[in-house]
Amino acid sequence: MIIAKNDEDKRSRVWNYVTGITTVLIIIVAGYFIYQGFFGNPLEGKWKHDESDMILEVDDHNEAELDWKNLIDGKDVDVELGYTLDIKAKQITFTVKQEELDETAKELGDNVTASEVEQAINSVLTTFNYSVDGTELTLTEWDYGDQIIFEKADK
Repeated sequence: MIIAKNDEDKRSRVWNYVTGITTVLIIIVAGYFIYQGFFGNPLEGKWKHDESDMILEVDDHNEAELDWKNLIDGKDVDVELGYTLDIKAKQITFTVKQEELDETAKELGDNVTASEVEQAINSVLTTFNYSVDGTELTLTEWDYGDQIIFEKADK
């Protein structure tokens, strides 16, 4: 045997160290996954709408980015959104600041106003009940039941 040659006592100590370290690592990894499962943001990631060119990227800091291709006169709309998440009720509410609307309208140019941008993305600016089933995210509008279905996008 390479480790500790014929010294059974040394081999036993080395084996105890190895099993102790691997046990600690297994507990840390299991703890991380359990924490993410119960306390993590289930909507975090990049989601692509199944019927349009809309991409919703949700981060873990109550911020989301809405990137919608060819929305206003064939131009791409890219807006930073805020959101509040209620994990127990499985609800998410998207909001947008006026400064973001103004900035997006300025980027689009051609006399596009902030109110036009807000109207274009209005279908997302509400409260949704959400459901995540594997790689599919379903947002059901809270008042009327309209659904927006997304697929998990590769990063």
